[in-house]
Amino acid sequence: MLTSLDFLSPGQPWPPASEAERLKTYNQNRLLFEGLHEFVFKDWIRLLRDDQKATLEITLNWHRRLSTLWADLLLGEPPRISAGDRNSPEQQALERLIRDNQLHNVAYEVALDISRYGTGLFKVRFDGRGIIEAQQPAVWFPVVKPDNVKEIVAHVLAWTWDEEQRGLFGTKKITHLKAELHEPGKITSAEYIVRDGRISSELSREETSTGVDDFLIVPVNNVLTTDRVTGLDDYSDLASIIQELEVRVAQISRILDKHADPNMYGPDTALEQDPGTGQWTFRGGGKFFPIGPDDKPPGYVTWDGQLEAAFREIDLLMEQLYTLSETSAAAFGQLKSGLAESGSALRRLMMAPLAKVNRIRLRFDPALKKALRLAAALEVAQGMPGAVKLENTDIAWQDGLPQDEMEQAQMYALLVQNGLVSRETALRHLFQFEADTLREELLKITAETNAQVPLVFRPNLRQEQQPGGS
Repeated sequence: MLTSLDFLSPGQPWPPASEAERLKTYNQNRLLFEGLHEFVFKDWIRLLRDDQKATLEITLNWHRRLSTLWADLLLGEPPRISAGDRNSPEQQALERLIRDNQLHNVAYEVALDISRYGTGLFKVRFDGRGIIEAQQPAVWFPVVKPDNVKEIVAHVLAWTWDEEQRGLFGTKKITHLKAELHEPGKITSAEYIVRDGRISSELSREETSTGVDDFLIVPVNNVLTTDRVTGLDDYSDLASIIQELEVRVAQISRILDKHADPNMYGPDTALEQDPGTGQWTFRGGGKFFPIGPDDKPPGYVTWDGQLEAAFREIDLLMEQLYTLSETSAAAFGQLKSGLAESGSALRRLMMAPLAKVNRIRLRFDPALKKALRLAAALEVAQGMPGAVKLENTDIAWQDGLPQDEMEQAQMYALLVQNGLVSRETALRHLFQFEADTLREELLKITAETNAQVPLVFRPNLRQEQQPGGS
């Protein structure tokens, strides 16, 4: 971990030695997510036969499937974000920020990074309006206090690019390093030259005031411990299991292909002479061994592929995959008949995935609120017309599971009938009505109910129609 900004001084190696392992893991996880497993699993391509150089090339991209699963459960049903009444300046400013930044898509990208890298980043900046964007963790270098790894004193975003420079002796490649040093209230931009893996010299430096007394980088971590600055990714624990699954499935495929076209033997009268080459051949699948009437047929070495044992191993590996990834077959739609006849039954099967998503949500909720608050504060600090601060933001999260509407309706009907909840509460939970819509719906229900009640059951009306009644 980094405890000072000295790693940006001339003469220091780039990237910093303390961050090399983290950056290597990020690169490997990116390749796994994109399905380029042959660059990560060195044993994934096995030479089965030296003479034919047969290889195994079946990719089971569980990595991407797992990451999208967590992002879908967290944000597949967009959360409802509010900062006040519907027509309040705060709510209108909030909705504009969400709409202009396509915030749900940005949050989805951050959720993917939380799974595959262990940390996702929101970056907030001002460019005529408040901008909230996702930032890749591979360019992020947090600096912490030496005596407290939980207290970040600076966020550094740094990346390199190559530039060709022509001279008298030809063209040479120059590596540039750009660094953004984020501190509360200011951002310092610096550019360096990197030669032979070390920072050679500083080209420029510029400091900009943000007007906001806070960092404009908001990290969101996966599983975090007391001695870690960055979160743990979802891939590291599963690498060996997924690699073995890919190898086993590929081996089964090769066995089936190999024995789908067996060799044959029979009488030599089945041979045909090729008019071009003059060779006697047999038109068929595999090799053909001709024998005469008195010849002993050649033996054929058969081998039991033990495919049943291979499938049993795959079942065992899948059980371990579900356990270590905190998922279940139900999370991927692999439901056996009778296991999930109702929404509550499906929820019980999804207990482990929902628990993990809730763990992510506990860290995602304050980070998303902070990003919105910082974007609004930047607009106020830069004097943008109509900008207001967002101090109290509320996020109503969904669980991503399909709702069993019949089950929910029956449950709330029973609760209302027995006087355990009000009709207003039932409508709010069933249809997620806002306050104004809820009041209108209750008035409609009351009017329709009164219209259906017979006249004799309305005491006030009966009294009005009696002779002499007032």
